Amino acid sequence: MDINEVLKNNLTPEQKAAAEDTTKEVICLACAGSGKSRTLAYRIARLLSEGEKPESIVAFTFTDKAAETIKRRVAKALMDVGISTDVMGAMYIGTIHSYCQYILGRIDPVYRQYEVLDDNRLILYLMSRYLELGLKDLRSRACRNRYFETIKQVSNSWKVVNDEMIKIEEVEEHDPELGASLNRLSRCLQRDQYLDFSLMIRKVVDAFDDGNPNALSAVDQLKHLMVDEYQDVSPSQEYLIRHLHRLSETLFVVGDDDQAIYGWRGADVSNIINFQDRFSEASEHTLSENFRSTSSIVEVSNAFISAELGPSRIDKMPHAAHNITPSDIRVIGFSDRKSEATWVAERINSLLGTAYEEPDGEVRGLTFSDFAILMRSTRELENDKSPRHSAFTQALKEHQIQYSLEAGGGPFERPQVNVLRETFRLLRDGSPNRSDVRTYFDNSILLAYPHADFESVVKVLTEWGRQIHTPLEGTRQRIYPQNLVFELLGAFGIAESNFSDEIMRDIGLFSKMIQDIEAVYVSVDSPDRFQSILNFLDNAAETGYDVSTDDIVRRPNTVAVSTVHKVKGLEYPVVFLVDAEAQRFPGNKKKYQGWLPEAIIKNALNRGAYQRNYDEEARLFYTALTRAERYLYVTGAKKLPGGKSERKLSKYALRLKHDEISHDPTQMPKGLISYPQKQKIDEAVLPTSFSEIRYYLHCPMDYRFRKGFGFTPAIPEMFGFGQTVHTCIQKLHTEFTDGIPTSEDAESMVKNTFHLQHVPRSGDPVLKPGPYENAENATVKIAQNYVENNGKDFQTSRQVEARFEIPAEGCVISGSIDLLLKEDPTGTIIGAEVIDFKAMEGKDDPFANEELEWTELALQVQLYAKAARDVLGENARTGSVHLLKDDKRMEVPIFQDAIDAAVMNVEWAVKGILDGDYPMRPHPDKCDKCDFKDLCPKIPQEFRSGAGLPPEIHLINGNRRVLAFSKFEGFQGGD
Repeated sequence: MDINEVLKNNLTPEQKAAAEDTTKEVICLACAGSGKSRTLAYRIARLLSEGEKPESIVAFTFTDKAAETIKRRVAKALMDVGISTDVMGAMYIGTIHSYCQYILGRIDPVYRQYEVLDDNRLILYLMSRYLELGLKDLRSRACRNRYFETIKQVSNSWKVVNDEMIKIEEVEEHDPELGASLNRLSRCLQRDQYLDFSLMIRKVVDAFDDGNPNALSAVDQLKHLMVDEYQDVSPSQEYLIRHLHRLSETLFVVGDDDQAIYGWRGADVSNIINFQDRFSEASEHTLSENFRSTSSIVEVSNAFISAELGPSRIDKMPHAAHNITPSDIRVIGFSDRKSEATWVAERINSLLGTAYEEPDGEVRGLTFSDFAILMRSTRELENDKSPRHSAFTQALKEHQIQYSLEAGGGPFERPQVNVLRETFRLLRDGSPNRSDVRTYFDNSILLAYPHADFESVVKVLTEWGRQIHTPLEGTRQRIYPQNLVFELLGAFGIAESNFSDEIMRDIGLFSKMIQDIEAVYVSVDSPDRFQSILNFLDNAAETGYDVSTDDIVRRPNTVAVSTVHKVKGLEYPVVFLVDAEAQRFPGNKKKYQGWLPEAIIKNALNRGAYQRNYDEEARLFYTALTRAERYLYVTGAKKLPGGKSERKLSKYALRLKHDEISHDPTQMPKGLISYPQKQKIDEAVLPTSFSEIRYYLHCPMDYRFRKGFGFTPAIPEMFGFGQTVHTCIQKLHTEFTDGIPTSEDAESMVKNTFHLQHVPRSGDPVLKPGPYENAENATVKIAQNYVENNGKDFQTSRQVEARFEIPAEGCVISGSIDLLLKEDPTGTIIGAEVIDFKAMEGKDDPFANEELEWTELALQVQLYAKAARDVLGENARTGSVHLLKDDKRMEVPIFQDAIDAAVMNVEWAVKGILDGDYPMRPHPDKCDKCDFKDLCPKIPQEFRSGAGLPPEIHLINGNRRVLAFSKFEGFQGGD
């Protein structure tokens, strides 16, 4: 179809103008709910329809969820235009951090084995190296000499230094102690092979500053750069964007200065406000049609932000695309917090199960997940020491309303999670005595876990008390706290408990916390280290555990109780903006409270960064208002818990004026009718990687434990061995492109590349080699055997790692593949071979080796073969799994029928996930090895009626169904 017709049929005139603009620099101001993702998607489709190569397109998003949303929009747009979605794998749509990780891997493959630290893991890293980093010397600066305040301040200082591109030497000039600690942190991260998000971007910017040829090669095909949520970029991200734009032909930025709410962590709103000052020839478009909210909500919110910010914002005139009723907007002040919270709960129950018409005409009854209770802060304490959310969550409980507390620390308020933490604490000082365990079991454990067994709990505590508190003179024994979690849950009878998804999800978050600990500590092998874990859990319970927005969007059917920041980018049919009192919202101004000398961050402070100011508070309030689709309630209370004086309603709430605003708490919206409840399909549950698909095809309940509830297995001591072996092979191919490396070359490469994060090196590696040295020596032999037996791969081929994306059943599966490209003497590609390198052993007959799951291995290679064809335009002639431990390359069928069957298995799995079909498919071989065997009832269950059977996977020695069928008690085969 003609691209102009496609744009005309799918976009508004405003969106179409932005999508087809060919100006070198374009700024697109996107009001709330105005369809910016759709505009970006069709702009990409327009570029491809005009003959631009997909490799030339890079689109940055603020979150992984936003990236997946845009990918799905792009897939649809390409189908509308008549372009195969196969090209998607060649373009980049994702976060800046992930793109930087890709560039670092191109600069040096060793970066591919670096572990990434999010904010939680960076805190844990600082804890685990507290003395080594010299943090003890800084503790006296912390408020009341607090340990965790020290950790937090150093973490923040490190991120600010990187985000602002400040040299550590500058810090040392003004503050030698802090500078020395940051220097040590930099060296330790390099030694231990960790990167946090701030360092990832800084390293890439530095590489471009230095003209690194590998960095430039990684982006040599870039022509069209797009940046979503441009108002939220930090200085280091802006430096990166400018570097990339020097190499690109076009720059297209999308954002809304009215929703710039991250200045407190360094984002610079002036980037978007002053865009046309920097690019005088830039064109500007405004997407003003709001497809989310009613006219009254759009008009109220726009009038509010215009009055608050005036000339400090870019003028926009948003308007609603439709006015579907019933709808409601109210601003109500209550006498006290209990009355406010009770009214909110009662209003939820009144609207629950009422008809809600979607913009596409579908009518469904509202469910719990359609409601959000938003607050400026959920965790700050009232005068009676209760968290601010407490009155609301208590009212929800009293009205039997399921809720999720989408804020750090919330899970610890769940009895099942708190009991887990408290049971861990029983082991702080040694094995507890039987009477104490009995008392705690009767008074706490049984209340949270009615199926718990006392003797089983005793057995677990006895064994773990012995392991944790070994004599100091004895050999240190590494323990795996995640296994303690699973063994306790088994003793608590979780498999028989039939807990709700909300409870399981919170227990799963506790498992995620423990995984974060295991991922950062080299080893938990002493009572002191176990106690530091307990301290971390106590601090998380007190101050909060940072749950990412991507975690939050995977919401179950519950009312969301959340801060405004956490729901940025989300929308709800019904929004309650509560706790809207004077001195609460807006919060009082706050100056910079960090430890970096103000002299070196003067520019940041002058623009208002790392502080709280009224401009950003107003934008935060506006962002909260614009989350509402149909019903908006802004409420506050005169008397707050434990408070003595009365509070006035927030000046922000008082500024809301409109003919349709009601202040009457007793009236109901007109036109409400009952309708069967139906939850809106949550796109966030769509799988995005092959491993997610593999878990479902292995056993849907395994997938549910991992992706639905968030449980994670223990991190084994040799974790990362396969990755570091893989990296060694990749580096050999990268550095020896014109000849075969020698045995000595292979050994040298391993010695300079090999790394295991969770195995300490021996103090005497020559005379007393330990597990680390043994693994390294084994890798040397693997590499030497590889170059000796596969020399032809270096003579006529070059290895590349290629990203790929396969659209399937409404989602996009992403990954990367290793390709050996066969070249003629002129360098022209004459063929490709897909190889999946595995640090595994095939033994005498690999296809008969039951430790190798060939349906999974073959399926992966077959998808890779499809990706090789789609990304490179070259048919892979062969596909194979290379078992590196005994250097065997095993061929996998990749003819068209085999690839089609693989894709149909993926589509079948995606449909099952979307349908919420998670039957248990037990089999002794699978269950014995399952990470979650202590948590699962292991009851054989069938898939839902109509699910059908996926086709068999093609193997060299015959065809076989995936493990959900081929290893399932009672499966008889057939169709």
